[in-house]
Amino acid sequence: MPSNGRLVVDGASPRFAAALETQGRRYRKVAEVRADRVSRPQPVKTVLLNGQTETTNRAEKGDYIVTAGTGERWVVRPDAFAQHYSAKPGAKNVYVAQGEVIAVQNPFGCPIEIIAPWGKKQAGEADCMVADALDPATGERGGEPYLIARAEFEGSYRAV
Repeated sequence: MPSNGRLVVDGASPRFAAALETQGRRYRKVAEVRADRVSRPQPVKTVLLNGQTETTNRAEKGDYIVTAGTGERWVVRPDAFAQHYSAKPGAKNVYVAQGEVIAVQNPFGCPIEIIAPWGKKQAGEADCMVADALDPATGERGGEPYLIARAEFEGSYRAV
């Protein structure tokens, strides 16, 4: 069913799983980010380079607001932050991402909307990437696909 001209897709779609399994490639996030711990609840809108709002979330006290070099902002819960980011030595509030994802171009070939793993709507264009966390030791996917805009993906990830 279309929503604002986008195909609404279940994040657990078998089409996502099949595309990730058969066409997905491993990537590592290489961009540095700035992260600030939140002292009071606040809304956070993720706006892409093209000006499109990708998602809107709410940061609660103790969460991190992560900001990429492109200005894109998102919320990361403390437990996930500790797993996915490490402090850059000698740089205040600058972090380097850890871990890998498996990703593939949007298999639907049209603008889509999903409910992201964090429970909010997330929109992507026809050329957006669908990504899922990957355990490099086992090759197992996390099972919670999310969207990354093409320009942001290309500026932040490198093939492994």
